[in-house]
Amino acid sequence: MFSKVTISLFVVMSSLLIFNILSSLNTNYVLGFPNFGAAGDWGCNSNTKSTVSNIQSHSSPELVFGIGDYSYTSTPTCWLNIIDPIKSRTRIAIGNHEDESSEGFSSYLSAFGLSKTYYSFTYGNVRVIVMDTDHDSYSKGSSQYNFVISELQKASTDSNIKWIIVYMHKQMYTSSNTCSSSSCSNTGSDATNLRNIYHSQFGKYGVDVVLNGHVHNFQRTYPIKYDSGSPSSPIVTSSASTDYFDPYGQIFALVGTGGVNIHALSGKSSWVKYQQDDRFGALDIDIQDNGYKLVGRYYTNDKVQRDVFTITKTGTTTATYSFGPSLTLSGKEATSTLSGQDTSVGVSGGNIDAKNGQNQNNVKQPGQPNGQGKGLKCEHFTQQGPVRCRTS
Repeated sequence: MFSKVTISLFVVMSSLLIFNILSSLNTNYVLGFPNFGAAGDWGCNSNTKSTVSNIQSHSSPELVFGIGDYSYTSTPTCWLNIIDPIKSRTRIAIGNHEDESSEGFSSYLSAFGLSKTYYSFTYGNVRVIVMDTDHDSYSKGSSQYNFVISELQKASTDSNIKWIIVYMHKQMYTSSNTCSSSSCSNTGSDATNLRNIYHSQFGKYGVDVVLNGHVHNFQRTYPIKYDSGSPSSPIVTSSASTDYFDPYGQIFALVGTGGVNIHALSGKSSWVKYQQDDRFGALDIDIQDNGYKLVGRYYTNDKVQRDVFTITKTGTTTATYSFGPSLTLSGKEATSTLSGQDTSVGVSGGNIDAKNGQNQNNVKQPGQPNGQGKGLKCEHFTQQGPVRCRTS
């Protein structure tokens, strides 16, 4: 026979165990690995309804990113009615079709409880920054600029944040298309200003994915980094088709296929991996593998997956480094600047991707002659510039 004390102790311990399990499950749900839907340029028609159904059918996302341009009327009413099943989960960016009072600007802010047109939030291990390309100034030194840079800085140093996603209405890069507005071109003033002001900052602070709309088709780039010498032609940092491991650069997805109409593509830019202009659809973003893998899938409204990409982070410690006449580094990766023609770089395992002077770096790996570092990859530039280093 068990004593009353033994039975009571058993009940207490069992209750604590059940509580801990439920608490763990609840934590994983609230702070776990979310799924997001995303689309812009919606309209109020049957295509829009299909987009909502499309988004709902894939993983039932915790949040939906509205990438601007919604009702295309003087009020948001028709669009709000269509998206009612997902409205409570939707977070909007302001586009050029709701940035004026005559287009229902204040009604959009009220409907989504916004006091500003740019803001940020954290969901699980993802930091999301929403920008405004149409109503408030985004120029360097503006309130929005200062906010974005501050948020990027905080996210990049927060050990709980593994992913940074930025979305805004107007695009930074695009393939040529039949949209009649100069704002839809790759060399328009908005695209030029946005990338010149922000793309290098996205690289500096480790942004992973950038979402845009405005051009009414779908485009997904390779990982790309800003090219100050030719800003309208970003540098492709990985030519892989689908899977990217610790990529250097951002993947830009232009998701202007919410339903209003299509802008036909008239060419394909070299930095674009996949594009399509004959179906409406939405992007699905899923965080997997204990938070270290991001999977992006583009589904058209016939529920067919047309594109997929993955970004995997190794989970190793961020690199530390110091430099004077030489660069010393440890950990996963480091980015810095070296100047002069004779700078040495010391590598302990792994590989290095660096730029220095007119010639390849003088790379020293312990126990090996100069220039024989494991997996060495060097580029060229003039006088000074960024150094990309990785070690394992």
